[in-house]
Amino acid sequence: MFNFLKDKLKEWVSSTKDKLKPEEIKEEVKEEKTPQVSKKKSKKPTQSSDLKKSEPAISKKADKLIEKAKKQKIKETPLEFNPALQKYEPDTEKIKEELEEKESQLATEEDVKRVQEENKKVQEIAEKVQEGQETGEQAIEALEEEHERTESIFKKVGKFFGKKKEVEEEKTNIEISSEEVNPKSTTIFTKIKSTFVYKITEDDFNELFSDLEMLLLENNVALEVVEDIKLTLSKKLINKEIAKKDLESEIKKELKNSLDEILIDPDDPVEAVGFKKKMKKPFVVLFFGINGTGKTTSIAKFAHLLKSKDYSVVLAAADTFRAASIEQISEHAKKLNLPLIKHDYGADPSAVGFDAIKYAEAHKIDVVLIDTAGRMHTKSNLLDEMKKICKVTNPDLKIFVAESIAGNDATEQAKTFHDMINIDGAILTKADVDEKGGTIISVSHTTHKPIFYLGTGQEYKDLKLFNKEEFIKNLGL
Repeated sequence: MFNFLKDKLKEWVSSTKDKLKPEEIKEEVKEEKTPQVSKKKSKKPTQSSDLKKSEPAISKKADKLIEKAKKQKIKETPLEFNPALQKYEPDTEKIKEELEEKESQLATEEDVKRVQEENKKVQEIAEKVQEGQETGEQAIEALEEEHERTESIFKKVGKFFGKKKEVEEEKTNIEISSEEVNPKSTTIFTKIKSTFVYKITEDDFNELFSDLEMLLLENNVALEVVEDIKLTLSKKLINKEIAKKDLESEIKKELKNSLDEILIDPDDPVEAVGFKKKMKKPFVVLFFGINGTGKTTSIAKFAHLLKSKDYSVVLAAADTFRAASIEQISEHAKKLNLPLIKHDYGADPSAVGFDAIKYAEAHKIDVVLIDTAGRMHTKSNLLDEMKKICKVTNPDLKIFVAESIAGNDATEQAKTFHDMINIDGAILTKADVDEKGGTIISVSHTTHKPIFYLGTGQEYKDLKLFNKEEFIKNLGL
């Protein structure tokens, strides 16, 4: 039962991961860059006060700076021409700037070294994933931790280089430029994460759903139902990031949730009979459907079920229109040893139902099951007669009967009957030979009413209370 649809759904779900491309997450990891310092120095003319400095003092200071510069491995000592002294002497300002720049470079060497070590760790993580030593989730978590540490380092470096320094009266503006320490680190992180994560775009979803749409339509799911499933799935899947290993299960889960919203778990009609019995009034059930759907046989099956629960039943042959219909239900009444109320062919069906209810009240019978003529959903005069029967008998339950294998025809019939008399639920016959199962979904969606029972065979016992969880499970979801 429903094996064809089950196999097709399984094929579709399995193929989804092959049609999706891994999502490249561009904003997850910030580029790791090494600060470089470029300086813009505003040149300042030599002050007149400088010219008045004594030669011995300048020479002494210059000697100390030159010695210090040598220790710092400055290759050449910057010189400037001093007009007051008519000779070249060390450029002390230039020397100071070079010394400060050297000191700042030395201060960041340790941080840069740490960043390089973190990049090595990233590469090691990538190798472990490729060799199967770590899962995708573990790799992503480890990479994020490494990224947070390196990012904090760069904040520290940026803060250091971002300060404006003042040297005496001269200001030097420091401008931060950056260059990647290891351009592979970001690429590795993105590559590893994209290997394990999918993000379903709208285009991806439309491509995936086009296959599912054809699958559902081929399996007797009505077009309006397919559109509703598409809308529900799109809200849940588009722009959702899904780990590669979870892709199939996630899509199956969302498809299952969509069907779960459409289908309705029925209240057991037998339990409703018990409530009405406490009121000492007969429980009246009216059956509708077109000819040939197994309506009369379904009535007999339901009567057998009620008898097995120790409820008394009377049948009403209100199908006075179709030839041999009274004989057919009479045969079932004999086999089940049940009383039958009937009139001649051509009699008013409403009168037959009314008499059956009166009989039940007089004989303290628990349930009245009324058979009606098969009505084509396109025949307005027969549908009007159906309204009259409902008004006269005032049933507790109005059940629509259709074939599970009828597909869109059953859906249209259910819609018409529901619009006319507001059915309470349905029985779908021949479910045992239904390999598709789409009619169950369509009828439930169209009427927003439960499927009460499924006919699963030819014997009286072959009437099964519908269970939506079991149905969805049978579809492999």
